[in-house]
Amino acid sequence: MKKNRIGLVIVMVLVSLITVAQNNINSPYSRFGIGELSHQSNSTRLFCMGGLAYGIADPYTINHQNPASYGAFDSISFLFESGINGRFFSLQNTGSSESNSYITLSNFSFGFPIVKWWRASIGVLPFSKTGYNVKYSPNIEHYGGVVNQMKGEGGFNQIYIGNAFNIGKNLRLGVNANYVFGEERYSSLIYVPDSAFVLGTKTLSTTKAGDFLYNWGIQYDIHLKSNRRITLGATYSNQKDFSVKRGFISKTITGGYNGIVEKTKDTLAYIPDEQGNMIMPRKVGVGFSYVKEGRWLVGADFAWENWEKFKNFGQSDSLQNAWRAVVGAEITPKHSSISPLYTRMTYRMGFRFQQSYINLRNQSINELGISFGVKFPIKRSKTTIDLGFEIGQRGTLQQGLLKENFFNLRFGVNILEHWFYKRKYQ
Repeated sequence: MKKNRIGLVIVMVLVSLITVAQNNINSPYSRFGIGELSHQSNSTRLFCMGGLAYGIADPYTINHQNPASYGAFDSISFLFESGINGRFFSLQNTGSSESNSYITLSNFSFGFPIVKWWRASIGVLPFSKTGYNVKYSPNIEHYGGVVNQMKGEGGFNQIYIGNAFNIGKNLRLGVNANYVFGEERYSSLIYVPDSAFVLGTKTLSTTKAGDFLYNWGIQYDIHLKSNRRITLGATYSNQKDFSVKRGFISKTITGGYNGIVEKTKDTLAYIPDEQGNMIMPRKVGVGFSYVKEGRWLVGADFAWENWEKFKNFGQSDSLQNAWRAVVGAEITPKHSSISPLYTRMTYRMGFRFQQSYINLRNQSINELGISFGVKFPIKRSKTTIDLGFEIGQRGTLQQGLLKENFFNLRFGVNILEHWFYKRKYQ
């Protein structure tokens, strides 16, 4: 049985390494800021409850959003979590629509004890994604139809090392050191398809990241009668000048569209690997959970992010302060070890609403989602399989903007092994 679980870990590692490199997102909204942020919880369990996180702490969940939660890990166990997220969505405006989908890593994390009062976690997570391909065709006097084609791709990932410290029985403090890295690539091509005598203009730019971001967390347990507990949690990330490099080239060309071979005529500007800063915002989150051990959980979260302060090489963007509200719950029916599977499963649901950091034409690009999920326990094992989905929408059709309807599917594996326990009998 243990060999099977080790084999499952290896398979999830390989799949995770493949999917973390994939990026088939196609959303014009990812053009702004640093792309589409991976706000939703890394854990499949928490995803199924709307992304509930700040007040969640137990031995079977790696909760990266609040590093204080690592303090709840078992003192003799090693925890592994991984998951895959599939997204299916359609974009529409007042005149047309299109559909797309992609698959990506949701989390790849380990949790383990160091000493009696110290726990740790390490892992790889997505941070943001960029992907769009937009054509804009205004009519300009003396030129006729002019086409501006804009593309973006890439994104940032993060490797984190987290530590949590138990201060007495009920208080936990934690910190994550997140190394964020990756590259975003942008291009813009302006051309006049009706004229062979007007040169086109093409610009290419890249933004490369490689720096640390930190977030701190705190949790406090209030123990009640009948095996019940309230956990209060909060997190904080400070504003930081995040180190980035950018490259830029602008040139005049012929061709480069409709199958016509591109030829460079002249270079207008060239800036290779310019060092600079991106101001990453201050973030605050608070939440709670109310738990009856082994039976049910309900909770709520609220988060606020100061994206109005965001700047990239001194330039601001069409961004506003963002906030997010979440409520979620789970329940496990009463059961015994010989009960039918459906009574041993855990059932989850959640709701989230967020004002994103994008504001276009005085319209906030808001997002809402309703999620559901189940946990499948494996007999004679602490291993579980988690499955969840979410339906929702983002954006608006007002002011000529886009609305996105989406369906997220999440698959996760959670393995807990007593690797630090010496058995007396084999």
